[in-house]
Amino acid sequence: MRFIIAVVLATLGLGLALPAEAQSRRGTEQVFFALTNADVQNLLDAQNYEQVKQTEPGVFTVTVSDGFLMTVEQRVCETESMPDGCLGLVMTASWSYSPEQRPTLETLANTFNREYSIAKVVLYDNGIAIERYVITDGGVTRAHIERELSEFLAISDVLVDRMIEELGL
Repeated sequence: MRFIIAVVLATLGLGLALPAEAQSRRGTEQVFFALTNADVQNLLDAQNYEQVKQTEPGVFTVTVSDGFLMTVEQRVCETESMPDGCLGLVMTASWSYSPEQRPTLETLANTFNREYSIAKVVLYDNGIAIERYVITDGGVTRAHIERELSEFLAISDVLVDRMIEELGL
């Protein structure tokens, strides 16, 4: 019985030590439970984008090598009883359109949102936007966040191609 209690206590002790680094099949990786401004700046800088500029606290404008422009914004920040930093990131890109293009883009947005759950397309007054939200709840690796950025760029390319096709540009 003492042996079982000792094993349980030892296991619990190991579980409490894990939040600093998570074990994976490839070894240990840095895990983020929240992202500070510096964390986001470092993650974006490591992607070798053409330009990364923090336009205000927690908001970064990113220019990709082909000139594509996106915004990465920290969300749910400095929440009580949570780790320091922000618990989420939203990636967005937007384009303006002329009033006669709105019906075509409404149809495109509805179809796109049904076909792809990886991001959401929204129309507003004179613009169309695509966004993807990433959470750190429970911890995410640096590689996961980098993959999220890549996936956002890839699905944005799909949207741009569809807009060009649908609008006949």
